[in-house]
Amino acid sequence: MSSWTDWKLSDLIWGILIPCIVAFLIIIFPWELSDILMNVDPAGTLNAILVEGLGQAILIVGIPLFAGLIWNKWAGGAAGFLLGSIYALYVNDTYAAYAFMYGDAAFNPHTMMLAGSITVLGYVVSSMLVGYIAGALNRGSYSFRRMVVAALIAGIIAGIFELWTGLLDGTMITDIPYSAFLILLPKIIYGIVIPIFVTLFGWFGISPKQMM
Repeated sequence: MSSWTDWKLSDLIWGILIPCIVAFLIIIFPWELSDILMNVDPAGTLNAILVEGLGQAILIVGIPLFAGLIWNKWAGGAAGFLLGSIYALYVNDTYAAYAFMYGDAAFNPHTMMLAGSITVLGYVVSSMLVGYIAGALNRGSYSFRRMVVAALIAGIIAGIFELWTGLLDGTMITDIPYSAFLILLPKIIYGIVIPIFVTLFGWFGISPKQMM
């Protein structure tokens, strides 16, 4: 345990500099990337996945997946439940605010903006599934191949449930192939990227499994 006078350069680097750089990149990345992607893809598909969907992907895919792979299925499922619930509340409040501002027009099926939609619950279930299944299949392994396989299977299954709840709603999804692409692609990307981070953490011995 360090005393209050025990300060090192590494404390400043890892405690202040690195977090500030990461925070800066999280803010500037979507700000700068949005215009670039719109020039490349005027339809907005890439923008929807990489910019508008960045926060959603981090909360309901990235962090639960990371917790499940680096720790266990219970940590992944719990992280998914908490962060999925937070995101679901955010989405539901956004829809409710939209309805409050625009009145009955917000409940037009073509607006795809319905507070209390079953799709909101789908975010919670999907997030729990991706963390739990990844942890259950990986079983604490640091094998990169096993983590990728576990993460991809978890992501695809969670994506199917998210797509299904959107279809149950009847108004949130009108183009099934396009919606499936938007839902599954981030989960596949994170299914490859997150195991890289877990592997790096394992190399440096940064793992909650070693703290038990």
